[in-house]
Amino acid sequence: MKNVIKNHYNKILVLPLVSLIFLFVVFSFGVKSNNTIVQKNEALISANTDVFTVINVITPKAGQQEKVVQLLQKGMTETMRYQTGFISANIHKSLDSEHIIVYAQWKNAASLQQAVQLIESGKAPNMLEVFSNATPDYHPYQVISVNLPSKRQ
Repeated sequence: MKNVIKNHYNKILVLPLVSLIFLFVVFSFGVKSNNTIVQKNEALISANTDVFTVINVITPKAGQQEKVVQLLQKGMTETMRYQTGFISANIHKSLDSEHIIVYAQWKNAASLQQAVQLIESGKAPNMLEVFSNATPDYHPYQVISVNLPSKRQ
């Protein structure tokens, strides 16, 4: 009799615990749809998705790297991240040259084009100033593979 009560009690405790774990996973990682996983507060790079990836190599005017990095960060936090279709943008500062790389992901090419029009219209002043202090060279890419560390078996 004790085992029956114990098993019943364990089932009552396990079901809510499993439900809580499921909710944690869903709310931590988002919902998967159209081969795209939306993850909160982290950039996620995945192969075989419909995400539009752009890599922009920015060459600041001499001695302007830090200024351009600050303008990019401000432009991303104040304007770009609020644009429809924006997924993420990662700013990389070269340690051996003046270059800056922005690895950005958008829902599609049209959403990036809308952001470019916003900048050109002057409604994203920090981003407009970036491109008056630096020369961009950006190209669209498709993520082919993501390679993570692993231990040999």
